[in-house]
Amino acid sequence: MSTEAISRTERLIVGRLVKTFFAGHVKGRAWPIPEYLPHERLRFEGNTGARLAGIWFPAEKPRGAVVLVHPHRRYGKHWFVKSGWVDFLRSAGFDTLTFDLAGYGESRGPATYYHEDVLAAVEVARRWSGGLPVHVVGVSIGAFAAANAAPRLERVEGLVLESPFPSFNEWYGGGRHRRLMEVFDRTFPKSSRAIQADFNIAGAAARRVLVAIAEQDEITSPALSEAVALAAPASRTEVVRVPGARHLEPFERSAAYRAAVLRALGVEPAEHKLRAVGASDALNEGGGDRDAATMPGRFGDRAPLQMR
Repeated sequence: MSTEAISRTERLIVGRLVKTFFAGHVKGRAWPIPEYLPHERLRFEGNTGARLAGIWFPAEKPRGAVVLVHPHRRYGKHWFVKSGWVDFLRSAGFDTLTFDLAGYGESRGPATYYHEDVLAAVEVARRWSGGLPVHVVGVSIGAFAAANAAPRLERVEGLVLESPFPSFNEWYGGGRHRRLMEVFDRTFPKSSRAIQADFNIAGAAARRVLVAIAEQDEITSPALSEAVALAAPASRTEVVRVPGARHLEPFERSAAYRAAVLRALGVEPAEHKLRAVGASDALNEGGGDRDAATMPGRFGDRAPLQMR
């Protein structure tokens, strides 16, 4: 991550421009939290003074804490409850923090510097867990934000990136938004360098990195996620490809991916019953689970990815 200081004036201008031309406020109906899930709601400060809303889900006997960084969904932090991630992680012994990135759900504040929201959430998790090991899981734009935060996550043990992409320029591919991003890069070079995930992931500080690629991803092409995987530190990175999975489907479809997530969090799958809950139940019970291809081994000796 670029360590160049970005002025507050630039932050405010960039935040307003991004909100006007790219993002806006992404607000949607919150999914109800099941009664059996203990939780506490909290507020904390994110990038450029943003007020972030989060939910803390404590485990019964925690071994660590996981910060979950959501994809582009109107209900933001609640996606991880709905999709079964929170149940899965709590049953594996992890306190869990979900939160809305700035401009999503119940959070308020400027967009662009989402990686700083991730850094703020990690510090909250560290305090609330009482100093237990902290891990980060990001999905889609959440993976992009986590990858950009990666060089400053010095005390994070495991970093999981599902369907990350190198930059907004690459993700847009072409058209009006790509042209606007090129103008943004020239006008605000410091801000631009802060959100180049393929550059920032190379300096990842986490002990273990997992990159998951959905082979039928129609939103973030597999080639973009492969580019991030290739830029990550090879000796500490595991790459998992999930056959047949579309965008946001790897967790539901693949027990092998869920096993890789546990390894990234420092848990051997044999210690935990590998069965996702919530939205994935129908897939598991219906035989929809598809195996994943790992490139290969565990956080080391990784074979080169075959770029398409």
